[in-house]
Parts: sequence; C-alpha cells; structure tokens
Amino acid sequence: MKGWQTLPEERCGNCKHFRKHYLHLYKDCYRATDYGHCVHPRLKNRRAQENCPHWTAKDKEDPRSP
Repeated sequence: MKGWQTLPEERCGNCKHFRKHYLHLYKDCYRATDYGHCVHPRLKNRRAQENCPHWTAKDKEDPRSP
C-alpha cells in the first residue's frame, strides 16, 4: 500500500529481551504502550520500533510471547 513501510523483523518489539510497558486505566483494564525496556545486557529504555545489536528471536514456547 502506498505510503506504508514494512517494519523489519529484527526490531525491539519482536525481541526476546524486550519487556513492554502498559498503562493501568482502571480496575482490570490495561492498555499496551509503544514503550518498554530491554533487559540484556543491562536495563535500558527502548521503543518497539528500535533496532539493537543484541536482538534475539522470541522462543515459540515462551509464555510471554503473544
């Protein structure tokens, strides 16, 4: 589609080490944000679209994977 870009597979949002942040709106209601943090090799803030040299594919059996 014109004007749309395809995002690379190897980005922080698809990484094993990325932990997504959520907003707590009210009782039992959370909304995912575009932000999170990386836990490898040290804690650092990241956006889901960023790329990192430490990118690792998520495990298929990982319960945290969508």
